[in-house]
Amino acid sequence: MKKIKVLVAAITVFILIFVSAFAAASYKLYVEGKLISSVKTLESKGNVYVTLADFFKLKGFSLSYESKSKSILVKKAKDTYQFYVDKAYYYFNKNKKNLSAKIFVSGGKSYILVKDIASIFGYSCYIDKTKKLVNLNVNKPKTATLPSKQSQQKNTLASRNGLPKGAQDPIYITDIKYSVESGMFVLNISATKNVSFKDYKLSNPDRIVLDISNSIDNVQNNKIEINKGGIFRLRHAQNKDTNGSLFTRIVIDYDSTLIKDYKVTNLGSQIKIEIELPINLPVYTNVDSSEDFQIQDAQNSTITPSPVYVIQKIDIIPSDGFTVAQLDVFPTVVSDIYRADQSFIVLNLKGAQASSQLSNFYQVNDSKVDYYVVSNVDQNNVQIVFSSKAKVFVLNKLDGKLEVVFADQYSSLKVNPPSSLVLSSPFVSQINYFYDQSSNTIRLESQYPITIADDVYSLQGSVVTTVYSVYQQDKCIVYIQINPNYIANISKCGNNITISFSQKLQKLQKRLKIFIDPGHGGSDPGAIYTKIVDGKKVTYNEKDFNLDISLRLREKLKSLGYEVYMSRDKDVYVDLYDRTRMANSLNADLFISIHNNAIDNSSVRGTMVLYKEKQQNGLISDKQFAQIVLESIVKQVGTQNKGIVERPNLAVLRTSNMPAVLVEVAFGTNPQDLDLLLSDSFKDAVAKAIADAVEYINENYNK
Repeated sequence: MKKIKVLVAAITVFILIFVSAFAAASYKLYVEGKLISSVKTLESKGNVYVTLADFFKLKGFSLSYESKSKSILVKKAKDTYQFYVDKAYYYFNKNKKNLSAKIFVSGGKSYILVKDIASIFGYSCYIDKTKKLVNLNVNKPKTATLPSKQSQQKNTLASRNGLPKGAQDPIYITDIKYSVESGMFVLNISATKNVSFKDYKLSNPDRIVLDISNSIDNVQNNKIEINKGGIFRLRHAQNKDTNGSLFTRIVIDYDSTLIKDYKVTNLGSQIKIEIELPINLPVYTNVDSSEDFQIQDAQNSTITPSPVYVIQKIDIIPSDGFTVAQLDVFPTVVSDIYRADQSFIVLNLKGAQASSQLSNFYQVNDSKVDYYVVSNVDQNNVQIVFSSKAKVFVLNKLDGKLEVVFADQYSSLKVNPPSSLVLSSPFVSQINYFYDQSSNTIRLESQYPITIADDVYSLQGSVVTTVYSVYQQDKCIVYIQINPNYIANISKCGNNITISFSQKLQKLQKRLKIFIDPGHGGSDPGAIYTKIVDGKKVTYNEKDFNLDISLRLREKLKSLGYEVYMSRDKDVYVDLYDRTRMANSLNADLFISIHNNAIDNSSVRGTMVLYKEKQQNGLISDKQFAQIVLESIVKQVGTQNKGIVERPNLAVLRTSNMPAVLVEVAFGTNPQDLDLLLSDSFKDAVAKAIADAVEYINENYNK
């Protein structure tokens, strides 16, 4: 009896050891870009194996098994393979060839090392043990030029073979490498021949895109994290255009609050992209030189870090056409989203943390999202990874909420040159549209997402004033606010809904002459604000914010038909008294000076408007002018109301002959307000609010 117990125990231990040695860690297998579920995978002792029979069946072979010799015979047309269990070799058409590892049997199936399968079929093999996936791609022909040894340097992405069949005489992208030094990010892209390309910027998320025509992406590691000086990461992938032609797309994800421009140089078979990174300077404090009688002493200021928003929950809202992941966020949270591979979509949130009460793993299991994983990267960043094979994902940020929309079908709203819009959709009959002529607003409703192309936003400030989308009541709703001077005509034909615009017949009315004065400039920086970026202090000049907002205001006022002048439209110094001399000589109707505020107390934030009541026969009193502008900004933009303040000593208010205001948009010494000033959408909203205030005055006071 004891012998039996010892034998049973021994068998049990053997089974446990055997099972642990061949633990079946489930890997996703991709072959030539397609997910293969018919071939099982297994991980053993750090290596990944696939079922031999299933893989050869996938490739159209027939199989037979000889139990006596433990051999597997595989045939297709004139090709014959013979494999042996527990052997590290095989025969191909009677020629002996070696394997890297022995074939073994587990669970009634024979397993072969995935790298050996790749070698047999001429595939390149990429294994990601973190994400549990295997990717087998077709090797490119031997005639392709490989990167030289000199190009295999640090920060160089490793070479990958990947040529779709049928490509004729393409260009191979052989090397992609970057460097960050001396305040400059430099990206070098090497190819086998001279290249042609186009480059452009996209937003939401902010990215620089480079499309290289007629090229094969032959570089591995499709994504590399950089996270230096406002550069988030580098991504690249193989793409096809609408004509089926191959091109390589290279994307640089960046922080638009830090990076403003880039330079691309075509060097024949190389492309060079240069991006100037923010320069770290010592900290200074503001002296507002617009007040010529009171100059304050500059003092060093300390900026406290922006508060981090804590994410308490993520709502998953499924519907027939799409699934929405929704969470509340502060306006200061910077969002960045991208597809990591065929199965995962990554959302990064800067300025946020996940609550300890929020589950870090949540199973969704609807048709669009399988699950999501939440992790705090550090004290200021959170990452949410969605497992989703949805064909399209849309990031939408509106009214303190952030939404990620997942769908397999969608419509696309884009510009039909020169200035009409076209909504293209395979299910256009299911899309409803409404045109409210009283408010001059178009509403589009669809059970599937509607993506808004970047060129649509270029119409804002001309025929269209606002375009945005919301997801509610199982619908995607797009609102298009039309310029009051235009009317829309909507037609439906085939798979398109076309929205064209025509100008209204204008009533004869004197349009006001507006003078805009961007504060400071040139050698006078105005207030100098600081922010901690990657552990270092970065400085920003008030004069740049003032000019940016003023230029946006000019375009919006011009689109409304006003005659607009500026004291400066670039970074130059203009004397205080010259500003009002220009306005007075032009007989301007309204004077608007754009500034931003500064104070030692960094908790103070919000908008205030300064004025000096001059008791003149103008269009409107200075005080009324200030009140209308302030109310418009606070109502539309949501900044804190710091009131209107009479400042009789301010030079531009005191010496102007027309109603005048000085708008202190925000306090750059407050972390939240500074983040707003670094946001293009905020500056655009402020410009629109001031333009709307002018429009209100024109309609109600210009008799």
